[in-house]
Amino acid sequence: MDDGPKRRSLRAGAVTKATRAELTDLDVSPDSNASAAAAMRLAKVMDSAQDPKEIAAAARELRQAMHTVRGLAAPKERGDKIDELAARRPRRPTG
Repeated sequence: MDDGPKRRSLRAGAVTKATRAELTDLDVSPDSNASAAAAMRLAKVMDSAQDPKEIAAAARELRQAMHTVRGLAAPKERGDKIDELAARRPRRPTG
């Protein structure tokens, strides 16, 4: 009797590390976001795969999952060069 396809163990490597870092920067958790969870799984598939076609397919899907995650992530408030210069400028006393 066949038990179906055997599950292989996936390893976390460079792609998984980079994906996790980007998710952290975006403040999106794979525990609460399905696209982020899919991205982590796809990153592990890329790190573990031997077949170039499997790697390419996983890369395409990872790119799409991360595109979705980036679109749903809250925008970061980062100042521009003017804000940076204004922050360095000494404050004048009022009055």
